[in-house]
Amino acid sequence: MIALRQQREAGILMGKFDAGSFKPTDVIMHPIPKGRASATSDAIVYSEAPITLSDDDRSFIQRRLRQSLGGYARPVAEDGDLSSPIPNMVKDLLASSDELVAHSAAIARNLHQEQKAVSPGGLVMTVIGVVGGNRCVVVAKMEHQEGMRVEQAKNDKGQLTYKAEHLRDLILGDGTRVFKVGAFSLLDGGMLDGHVVDDQQRFGGVAEYFVTFLGCRFRQQADVQTETFLNAAQKFFEQRTQNNPEVNAEYEIALLAEMQSSKGTIKPEEFALEHLREEDQDLFLDRLRDRGVPTKSFTKDTALVESKIRRIRISTGRGADVFAPPGMFDDGSLTIEKHDGDSSLITLRDSVKKMSGASGKRTD
Repeated sequence: MIALRQQREAGILMGKFDAGSFKPTDVIMHPIPKGRASATSDAIVYSEAPITLSDDDRSFIQRRLRQSLGGYARPVAEDGDLSSPIPNMVKDLLASSDELVAHSAAIARNLHQEQKAVSPGGLVMTVIGVVGGNRCVVVAKMEHQEGMRVEQAKNDKGQLTYKAEHLRDLILGDGTRVFKVGAFSLLDGGMLDGHVVDDQQRFGGVAEYFVTFLGCRFRQQADVQTETFLNAAQKFFEQRTQNNPEVNAEYEIALLAEMQSSKGTIKPEEFALEHLREEDQDLFLDRLRDRGVPTKSFTKDTALVESKIRRIRISTGRGADVFAPPGMFDDGSLTIEKHDGDSSLITLRDSVKKMSGASGKRTD
């Protein structure tokens, strides 16, 4: 069960990238310096033309990218909430190679602006290729080792590019790593379908800034996404209402009602607007985004949280716990009211069927 859950959380069960069928056709590289770019200056010396590839050169790139994408490739989906320019550029390149030089330069510039201040320099490669018989676009950041031959050169048209003879050093050097890769194709509805890999992380992890830069979010199974939403919401409520149990109960009741409703989707923005205090709404949505939960809408599947949403748990300062179904709040059978000082009065009206203690259960 643990291994299955880890695979689900990593997105592996969503469908693995068909790395074995990937073939590159057009390749261009731009070197980016280490650290984050300044907003007022641009230190990148951009290539002005794709690399002229021989069959052997194309085979080298193909082999290296297949190796990376065939590992812990995690599925991602385009997220319009992020306002990233990358998805539209990728869609242009999926339709035509005409803007490859301009778009690849903009992709390199954007990555340099988004990466961490401690990020190493590297080569940002944009590749147009084919996977599973369909056109695809790959964006990759590769290590640029000191002392390696990575000098740019001019082609026969006087355009700055990389010589194909340097590719073995650039891509197949023993110490050269493919840091990060995003591979994309187009779904029937016009949205991007992608997979990302981060070889600098372990066990399928991917740096958050890289996914944000690509304008994407992780595409999880509905049951995992629903569980993540529930856990993130409950943790947020606990932290924001630790001195106000009445508000905490109000939030929890609304959350459980949402989880138990017959609706097939959860819309966090609508939930926050309808049920949370105004000062909590934006913070709540930020918490969900931090956990990778879409804030517009996602499919609800309560399979992993059934046991958690059947009853509300009220825990008191002295260690008492009261469990009750949400319906008891709705009909007034269970109430929580402010009492003296920091105390609250919990009133439960129902018939007693069983009591249990250290020595076992006792029935009246």
